Amino acid sequence: MKRQRNYILFLDESGKSKLSDVGSNFLLCGIVIDKDLHAALSNYMISLKNKSGISTEENIHAFDLFENEKVKGKKIRTKEIDQFFERLTVLIQGAEIISWTVRVTKSQYKKIIEKRAEKLKCSKKQIERIIKKEGLHDFLYEALSRKIILEFGHFLEKENAYGEVMAESRRQDDSAVLKAFIDATQSSKFKEGSRYHEWSRYSFKRLHSLVFQNKKGLSFGLEVADLFAWSHFNSRHGLTREYSSNAKVKRIHARLKKVEDIMKKTLIKDGVEEMTKARIKNVASDRISEFTNIINNIKLD
Repeated sequence: MKRQRNYILFLDESGKSKLSDVGSNFLLCGIVIDKDLHAALSNYMISLKNKSGISTEENIHAFDLFENEKVKGKKIRTKEIDQFFERLTVLIQGAEIISWTVRVTKSQYKKIIEKRAEKLKCSKKQIERIIKKEGLHDFLYEALSRKIILEFGHFLEKENAYGEVMAESRRQDDSAVLKAFIDATQSSKFKEGSRYHEWSRYSFKRLHSLVFQNKKGLSFGLEVADLFAWSHFNSRHGLTREYSSNAKVKRIHARLKKVEDIMKKTLIKDGVEEMTKARIKNVASDRISEFTNIINNIKLD
């Protein structure tokens, strides 16, 4: 009897997603690993950390270890980081990972807010507070999550497999992924006859759970999703911090390049997908309509 395959989709982001956040760039990465294989990889990851003197108490974060070169505030020697990095990249390359990365530029939505604020002769913050009150301040995170979950549902249908979604908990902001998960399994959210309408039916049939995990979950998949997101964001937009040491900057860029090369080979599509306004509308037309209606109907006393 053929074994029923189960996969896990791991989600992680880089950049700031909320419309009120500083910065205009945001991306979300989703990686897929066979569930049984993932359990073995997570155990092996603990062994790799032990060999390199890296804490096994919680998930590593790419920025902390490969850019800031610290774990839990403790400085890690370059030799130990490089040794762990080489072993980790070999492990990733042999892990049969597939991935999607989607990115969005928030400036197009920020300009809409700015224009409305000018027309009403008020501050942007006033408009942003109203958007937050209506639950739309993080709708881009929700839209990008919906996109990747739908892609996952489509993948599962092709593989005749089942799956779950796992995201690192953002505490009070977990609602964005929860809404995306629910909406991705409701065909009524999408135009009849569209590919997302069909994929939502696959997602409803194939996805059985959504899990939020904190840093102490020790998940190989979340660590790799974080690594891929960190790599692509910084490769595309430049380092978010300045460093006085040229040697350190060279080390960081070398790590970024290697991870970016590995990540590109795992992409299930031709490349990273730029979520234009039209593409956001295709996958989350309901949220775009709500955002537009709120902006247009704002009235200040």
